[in-house]
Amino acid sequence: MLPPFFAVSLRKLAVLSFCTMGLYHLYWFYAHWRHVRVWNEGRDFSSARRTLLFFFFCYPLFRRVRVRDMLANGRSRLQAGLFTLGYIAANVLDILPDLWGLLSIFSFVFLLPVQACANRLNEQMCANGLFDRNETLSVWNWIVVVFGSLLVVLSVVAAIYEMGK
Repeated sequence: MLPPFFAVSLRKLAVLSFCTMGLYHLYWFYAHWRHVRVWNEGRDFSSARRTLLFFFFCYPLFRRVRVRDMLANGRSRLQAGLFTLGYIAANVLDILPDLWGLLSIFSFVFLLPVQACANRLNEQMCANGLFDRNETLSVWNWIVVVFGSLLVVLSVVAAIYEMGK
């Protein structure tokens, strides 16, 4: 059974987001919108389009998780607007010079509470619990981690070198 939201462990989300310098977020948004589209009653939309325009569609996704949490549990502690602002602001840091721009690597921090809520909802709504929790890193994930880590280190070294000039 396909859960209502994309399932991924918080550890895997953090590791892949950091090592891909945020590129994993594109897959993360696409997978979430694909799940939402399947669970959506009759409405059809393009998951790819919403992914490419993620700055405009991150709040609707975060709000959807919050609303589903409120329906399932009576209330929700997920602050969709606050996490949207934080996520967008963290991504905008990328335009800053030197090491400041590298702070955008940590934009995944604002996705973690959303994913934690989505994971909890998946557990609640899939009564049989028979869905892939996506907790382990695949061979391809490990390849991305190795090469991505090298890229992150090289980016930091290059930024430090440029500051010293």
